[in-house]
Amino acid sequence: MLKSKALLVVDVRQLALIYEEMGKLEEDEGVHPSRRHSASKLRKECGVLLGQEEPEYN
Repeated sequence: MLKSKALLVVDVRQLALIYEEMGKLEEDEGVHPSRRHSASKLRKECGVLLGQEEPEYN
């Protein structure tokens, strides 16, 4: 069975806002660790798209 995937379209301003907000969540020690980890991964992906971070090649 194939998993369905959603296509998300955002402009650069929205992407920058997501990047910033995920950075705040990532640093907030009052947030559950799994949520902080998810925020960190999302921030990294946004950073790559914005040219702020290098992609990871595994």
